[in-house]
Amino acid sequence: MSAENQDTSTPCCSSWGFAFAHLLSRLWVAERLIMAGVDKFRKGNGWDHTTFNMDNYHEKSAQIASLMSSNSFLPEYLCTPFANYIGYVLLAVGAWVAIGLFTEFSLFLAGVVLLALGFGLSALPDDTEVVMIGISVLITAAALMSAKAKTFSLDALFFRRKSA
Repeated sequence: MSAENQDTSTPCCSSWGFAFAHLLSRLWVAERLIMAGVDKFRKGNGWDHTTFNMDNYHEKSAQIASLMSSNSFLPEYLCTPFANYIGYVLLAVGAWVAIGLFTEFSLFLAGVVLLALGFGLSALPDDTEVVMIGISVLITAAALMSAKAKTFSLDALFFRRKSA
């Protein structure tokens, strides 16, 4: 087949595929962040025995700070602010990524927060979740790499370029 007979008017891959891929990966990152943040407020197991409240958050934060400082080179006065604020940061950044406003920056920030979470988990005695955080960082990087296809986001709604 000669080059003259090839139809080049349509691309080989649908831009909708990239848009849906970006949406799915961005929502997965948001879900991971939000659920990690919500978990900081949880205590107990099972439907009847689980509670979510501020007392649980403060108790869990104190435990995290103590474990981090006793299992790493970091002093407790540095671990305490990290443990006290990480839940709120996870929730805020997760919501920001979910809505897709300033998508590239929010995904970059999500990657930084996940790296911080990974560092915090590495400083705990049972750091088996660190591998999962690494996978989360890779998925965040994939979402960031596909951010040009942010059709389903507030960026696309607010910053739509007008055709010439």
